[in-house]
Amino acid sequence: MRKHVKEIGKFFVFVAIFFALTSPFVVLFGPFDNLKRTVVGAILKSRHPQYITWLFSQEEIDKILGGISSTPKQELFKFKARTDSTLTLKNIDSSRFKGFLLEIPDPHRVQVATAENMDEKGDTTSGIAERVGAVAAINAGGFYDANGTGTGRQPYGFILHDGKYLLGQDASDEEENEFVGFTKDGNLIVGNYSKAELKEKDVVEGISFGPALIVNGEKMITRGDGGWGVGPRTAIGQRKDGTVLFLVIDGRQPGYSVGATLRDIQNIMYEEGAVIAANLDGGSSSTLYYNGKVINKPADLLGERMIPTAFVVK
Repeated sequence: MRKHVKEIGKFFVFVAIFFALTSPFVVLFGPFDNLKRTVVGAILKSRHPQYITWLFSQEEIDKILGGISSTPKQELFKFKARTDSTLTLKNIDSSRFKGFLLEIPDPHRVQVATAENMDEKGDTTSGIAERVGAVAAINAGGFYDANGTGTGRQPYGFILHDGKYLLGQDASDEEENEFVGFTKDGNLIVGNYSKAELKEKDVVEGISFGPALIVNGEKMITRGDGGWGVGPRTAIGQRKDGTVLFLVIDGRQPGYSVGATLRDIQNIMYEEGAVIAANLDGGSSSTLYYNGKVINKPADLLGERMIPTAFVVK
């Protein structure tokens, strides 16, 4: 009897080892497209994208992910900006994820703020907000973190504040970057823009990130889940009356909130009346600060992650 138990035990150990060794190959090279898209997207947007870029070419990655329409040029809309100083916080709750939506009626209160020495190190979302005297803030643009050190420095693309380039000033007028920001009139701008186009639209605040989720009232993710997998998410949007929406979804916390896909946050924004919306940096960076404290539960075990930029409400 003991001999049979030993043999059965050996069999299960062998199966476990075999599964552990082969499952990554089945996921990444097998026929399960949805699973492959989720895993590749999640790793690509984690601290260690090199694990995927080493295995696949950019062309192969684009083919695996797919799912996002090319972004059309945005049509600006007119609204009478409200001066209502009241901010409204709403709970977002589904079977898979939890988060928060903050409504800001006056878009002119939303600005870009940065870590004090972002070339050397970042700061937390709450730290950035408190330094500039903001009542609310969400994490904003991306940054390079090749070694996974989590220092939050080396942002990329454009950073524009009060009409001046804090990053990207040396870029040519025709060089395009993925951009999320605001015009002087308070219109949220998302999509691929050059410095010349941003100047033409009188854009005064913004950072580089994406992708666009809703443009001209139309959803951009028309098939699949958007290709970035499930995880913590941050997004920004705007209703036709000018109200700005900050959205943060928690993730990577089984039993509380697994996380959301790009399509999930697109749909939330759409249902909340956004006619323009974009994804912001997610993962461990996803943070919502409001009235002196962090409202959500950041995924990093150490708490808030260091970041270079935030959208703040003054």
